[in-house]
Amino acid sequence: MTYQLTKEELRKEKNLREEFKNIERNDIYVILDSLKCAHNIGTILRLSDSLLAKKVYICGNTIVPPNRKIKSSSRGAEKWVPWEYHENPVLVAKALKQSGVKIVAVEVTNDSIDYREFNPDGPVCLILGREYDGVSQDLLDLADCSIQLPLLGMANSINVSTAASVVMYDVYSKLELLKEQNLENTKTL
Repeated sequence: MTYQLTKEELRKEKNLREEFKNIERNDIYVILDSLKCAHNIGTILRLSDSLLAKKVYICGNTIVPPNRKIKSSSRGAEKWVPWEYHENPVLVAKALKQSGVKIVAVEVTNDSIDYREFNPDGPVCLILGREYDGVSQDLLDLADCSIQLPLLGMANSINVSTAASVVMYDVYSKLELLKEQNLENTKTL
């Protein structure tokens, strides 16, 4: 018989809270470019916790923790995810790029590719913008590439936290596959 796991059963499989801060995190960074909705910020923090993202940069004209609405949608993840506020997201993206992180805008542009065609070869920073006006042009100019989700219906966009969940899990899966391939290559040498 299949049944839903209890919170206690789920917690048993997790690291102790004291050990959690030292756990190895995945090579996924996120820049939030002036998101306005606390729900979206909290949901993306929660996603970042679930995937052990390296860091979330909350940038620009936005809401930051502590905030009741962020806490509600993040379910407390803001306590566990490394995050920082920066006024200027371009400076953050430039610093990450200089350290070897691929900068990827999640945006519909004239040259964006389907997210399924993007194959990371190392650390990735996903830039997510507001639904109303998207990722800023300065960040688009700095990005190594832009990826998009198919928009087959009449709407021109989808919720930013929904887009984040799709692309973050996709990038995570591809980075895990890359790790496995690198391990296999190391074993054959």
